[in-house]
Amino acid sequence: MVVLGSLAGCDKGPTTTFPLSWKNPNYTEGFKKLFVIGVGENDGVRRLFEDTFAKAIAIEGAAAQASWGDLPQTERLTEEQVRGAIEGGDFDGVIITHLISVDQNEEYVPPSSYAVPTGYQGYGYYGYYGASYTIVNEPGYFKTNTRFRLQTNLYSVATSELVWSGQSDTLNPDSLAAVIDSMTTAVAKKLKTEKLIP
Repeated sequence: MVVLGSLAGCDKGPTTTFPLSWKNPNYTEGFKKLFVIGVGENDGVRRLFEDTFAKAIAIEGAAAQASWGDLPQTERLTEEQVRGAIEGGDFDGVIITHLISVDQNEEYVPPSSYAVPTGYQGYGYYGYYGASYTIVNEPGYFKTNTRFRLQTNLYSVATSELVWSGQSDTLNPDSLAAVIDSMTTAVAKKLKTEKLIP
């Protein structure tokens, strides 16, 4: 994860989509207990991300544990440290996420016109017909879109093989928590749909 800069100018709630995803065809059974690792240098963001992701996975029916309790270090972890934490916790899957990019672009929204009903009580059917619509014109404008792209990989502990990989795009969040909530919820639901968690 990363310390995020200003999110000013973002619209309402964010949406998360998957422009890219892949599933290993050799895996048909779901994972029951996942070890969640968020890659990044900011300890607070990592904890928030891992805790939120573990809860999202639990909502979808699998057990999950944030890694920061066993691996509290903020610096790069060694293979021995990661393997030791995983092997000591009866996990069958490891899920690792890192931020790929944060992009901003301007989008032009063209002018639009639409009709809205107006007051017509007491005017009878013709009064309603004649006074029911007013044309409203909205001028065109520019808006700034912010996109957070994250990569998430799911591995089997037993074989160390990659089981699922996906890139998620979260569009127009208004806060760091909104990015995390939207992304983790979407990935957990995706894993459920792919039958990778029970």
